[in-house]
Amino acid sequence: MSADGAPRSKWPLAVAGVVLALVVTVLAVVYRAVVGEDDAPQFAPVQVAEGFPPVLPPSFDGPSASAGPSPRPPKLSPSSSRKPSQSPGPASARPISDYSACSNGRAVLFTATFGEEFAYRHVFIDTDADPRTGYAVLEVPSGFGADYMIENDVLYRSTGADWSWAEVEGITPLTGVTGLSYRWQLQPGYGVGDVIFNGSGGETAEGQFTPVIPVRGC
Repeated sequence: MSADGAPRSKWPLAVAGVVLALVVTVLAVVYRAVVGEDDAPQFAPVQVAEGFPPVLPPSFDGPSASAGPSPRPPKLSPSSSRKPSQSPGPASARPISDYSACSNGRAVLFTATFGEEFAYRHVFIDTDADPRTGYAVLEVPSGFGADYMIENDVLYRSTGADWSWAEVEGITPLTGVTGLSYRWQLQPGYGVGDVIFNGSGGETAEGQFTPVIPVRGC
């Protein structure tokens, strides 16, 4: 009651309570809009301007193992001219040593010892002795046209004078590896003529080539 004995009105307290409840409700709505249900700040998505496509994350997928042969190996040194077969020196004295190509009538055998771990080990084969056909190794003074190429354990057929190859399916020429020594075998039709061995993709930036050698009898 008031001091003069009249009953005191309860409306001011009721109004204050309603106002306080409204304020708390508004604050709760604003907090949820900013923070979110999981207490993580929520931001409006960034709109991409018209005409500018969104930037996609980079792909981390490596190159396909079946994408084809390696990049073109470095050029031959002009000093790597066509020479008759010769006995190579010790393995430590030559980047590629103990290389040979011979036929026993049933198969052609290729062997070579590489002086370092090359990513790509090639055997270039000129089957028709015609430098105008196959992949042209122009740095060989008398000319060399590789009609076939073994790369690691895959046989390829040349499809042009440039670095252009098609895989010969169903043939696995690699027959053995001992340390850095590799052995390959092909049917006689794929392995007659002249041969160059090459290693590329190693510590030697220019790669390494052997002289041209003929396929001889085993």
